[in-house]
Amino acid sequence: MFALDHISLITGNQGKAREYESLLGTEVTAVKESLTEIQETDVVRVVRRKAGDAYAKLKSPVLVDDTGLALSAWNGLPGALVAWFLDAVGPEGILEMAANLTDRRATVTTALGYADEEGVRVFTGTLDGSLTTEPRGDNGFGYDPIFLPDGHGRTFAEMSSDEKNAVSHRRLAVDALREGLGLAT
Repeated sequence: MFALDHISLITGNQGKAREYESLLGTEVTAVKESLTEIQETDVVRVVRRKAGDAYAKLKSPVLVDDTGLALSAWNGLPGALVAWFLDAVGPEGILEMAANLTDRRATVTTALGYADEEGVRVFTGTLDGSLTTEPRGDNGFGYDPIFLPDGHGRTFAEMSSDEKNAVSHRRLAVDALREGLGLAT
């Protein structure tokens, strides 16, 4: 077991950095760095490439993530491309495109890529749920107002940060990272 007292996270999203800091229980520095991001729906493939690029640039242990929102009725789209959807049309636009869907099942998956001198390791966390019919809640970011996790009556955006962090796909990915790296808790 080793302790992780600090890690750089490649992101321009300070909310995401704060979320990981809370989940990891260690200092997380958000580093805005331009990385090659392959256009792929599979978050694991995207993260593996980004983590390798990030370590090559920073030359120190680094964490990258990617999260996908996969709709069953859309055969897994938008997947890792969800950020592009959100940038183009926002959560409301995704709901407009999905307005006529009867199958609203959705899955969110976070892939964490940890890279150091030993190489790249990828850890995932997946959570099933459904797409709401309208945005709900003011907390969080991205698709949080339109994703309703199974077994919960509230979207991520309706939960407090602590509530979301206790059940989220990011929590599951961080737990897998902790186990995979043998991190002290």
